Amino acid sequence: MNEAAWTKSTSEEEIFTQLCQDHRHMKEEMVKLTNIQNEKLDKLTNITQNHENKQNGIQKMMVEHENKLNQLGEEKVQLHNEMVQKTNPIVLQLDRQEQYIRKENILIYGVQEDKDDNDDGEKILFKTADQLEIDLQNNDIQRVHRLGQKRRNKEKPHPIIVRFVSYKKTKRVSFQQKGSQK
Repeated sequence: MNEAAWTKSTSEEEIFTQLCQDHRHMKEEMVKLTNIQNEKLDKLTNITQNHENKQNGIQKMMVEHENKLNQLGEEKVQLHNEMVQKTNPIVLQLDRQEQYIRKENILIYGVQEDKDDNDDGEKILFKTADQLEIDLQNNDIQRVHRLGQKRRNKEKPHPIIVRFVSYKKTKRVSFQQKGSQK
């Protein structure tokens, strides 16, 4: 009620009646506001509950995925161990075969690289064999070459690999010098 209305009404009874009406009106407005507040609180509670439910679902999914990852990790380790067990004999057999093939080879270290070598391994080999007084025939050799690429720094020459026709030839050349037979 505004001020002008108060000044116009002169009787106490009218003032009391007006105050009672204002009080009822305020009480009704308070009830409406309380109802609106309760509705909004209910909506907020529902939203919060939905979020909690979703969060719980996500947490369950994360635990399930974590368990699956752990299981897959264990399976991976198990498969790796099985693979190692199955491939170890194959690797050992392959290594033995490679060693058997390589026993026809000799590596020669320390032979200087000359400009006139031109990667002709046989010339280098026969020159070196003569220097070491080893009896070596051309039909004893299957292949000769230097290992690796040429370097600019010639302080450390590349080794020479010689593949002989047979292991017997390899042994003979390795242990025999000109003039003495073993």
